[in-house]
Amino acid sequence: ATSEEGISAIAHAQEQALLATQRAAEGISDAAADAAAAVDQVEKVASAKAAATNLLLDVTDQAYPKPGELDDIDSLVRDGAYAVLWCWLPRSSCWTLYELLERCSRAVAACRGDDMIALPDLPLARELAEHWHVTDYGPDRLRAENVIWFDAQLPPAEACDDPSFATLTRVLEQYHLRRCSLAATTQMALYCMYPDARIASLATSYGLRCLGDLEEHPIVGPLSQAKSFLHRSLNDARRPSLCDAALGTARGPRGFCCTTAEQLLDAWERLTTADPSMPLVLKPASGSGGSGVILNATRADVEAVATQIRCYRKGRFLVKSVDVGGTCDDATIIEEMVGACGQPSPTVYVVGSRVAVVADQLLSRCGTMNLGNASPATQVDPSIIDAMSRACLELGKFLGLVGQWGVDFAIDEHGTPIMVDLNMGRPNGSLSYYCWRARQPDSGAGANGGRPRRALALVASTFTLPAGLPLGPFATALQAEGLLWDTKRGNGIILAQHLPGFDSGGSVLAASWEGVHAAQHMLEAFQAHLVRLA
Repeated sequence: ATSEEGISAIAHAQEQALLATQRAAEGISDAAADAAAAVDQVEKVASAKAAATNLLLDVTDQAYPKPGELDDIDSLVRDGAYAVLWCWLPRSSCWTLYELLERCSRAVAACRGDDMIALPDLPLARELAEHWHVTDYGPDRLRAENVIWFDAQLPPAEACDDPSFATLTRVLEQYHLRRCSLAATTQMALYCMYPDARIASLATSYGLRCLGDLEEHPIVGPLSQAKSFLHRSLNDARRPSLCDAALGTARGPRGFCCTTAEQLLDAWERLTTADPSMPLVLKPASGSGGSGVILNATRADVEAVATQIRCYRKGRFLVKSVDVGGTCDDATIIEEMVGACGQPSPTVYVVGSRVAVVADQLLSRCGTMNLGNASPATQVDPSIIDAMSRACLELGKFLGLVGQWGVDFAIDEHGTPIMVDLNMGRPNGSLSYYCWRARQPDSGAGANGGRPRRALALVASTFTLPAGLPLGPFATALQAEGLLWDTKRGNGIILAQHLPGFDSGGSVLAASWEGVHAAQHMLEAFQAHLVRLA
């Protein structure tokens, strides 16, 4: 048997069990016979799950990283490619200046010296590229001559169709000309956001391999809506979900994935009837960074969203088209609210089925907005980190993932890690920063009797910078105060993104070889510098 056969057996047995149960409930056929058939099919589901799990046992112990031995995320993401062309573009059909700058420049920190990166030909992007070129952020970093600059203004005919694909095509044309002029032979790979079959085909035509998982996944469906995989779908009872995977002691939250207003109201009734005291969360299946999340959702909140769905309005939960049947392409999730504001909310970065980073999320006071993260994780016990890592490994193998993806967890009152968010198809928020961290040399390794390599503590966060603040003088001032990253000293601030005048437009990394607390202290010193600057 193969893992694919095991997954197929699960899906088939689950489908038969659900159909049999439905027939019994509706009285279409003899209830007793259908109930017996349902029991038989449920037993087959359990048997198929066990068989699929057994297929993974032989490789689980081999691939699972022991505590303190997490994998090199930079090498894993590259998947054997010597160099990467980073082209992170927004998916929006109508870009704002901030969206374009923020998405594209987020990859700057991940670039090695032989990599290429596509950036919009705008002053803020050029300023950031030059800063990384001249600043000692390690021996292997972006070189200014390896930037492919593209025109941020597309012709109207291209812009109204698919600006991301049109821009990617232009970038690859420039890449081809540059490679031909240099007679380069190095094989590169393309890394873009939400790659699909069309993008993969385009990359192949230019001799590039496309990194990551394609948008249309055979089990999850659209990876941009991976959150919906956490729950059973009320729109399609046969669709697989998280409960079909063996996750050990971890689990997903109780809840449902809904497509119509009626399904959303039905889900509310089911959950509140089963446990009237259970607090609930409403969120869109395709949201990111906490956007659109409603904590402690009330009946009024649910009815408001249901009304929005019925009215076919584009809003918080409807970001795509609605068909004539009253359904929308984007799903709405209603689920139990796990954890509490101020409590640990760890996140795990995975590549395929290899756990590479475990970090503590930095959340807003309300708990809905992600303000950054800190790694290594210090807010949860090693046993919980172990359980989360094993669950991610098993889920990665169950889904057959190869690219980078991530899981956000909450911890319930029993100390059980609960998967509350899946991020797939696009690079997770701090991925490029952890790629940068992975290649920093530890000057203390090998000293004192062959001490093993330490983990460089990294705290990533965002700030709003004053409009018009030039990056060069800003970095010089930080360096004068001993705050800018110093490789020899082994700590400091890395200016990962610089978008002054935009809300949360400054992404900074506080790093230290002396641990998370030292990195947090460095971040506090940076905050004090900003206060004086204001």
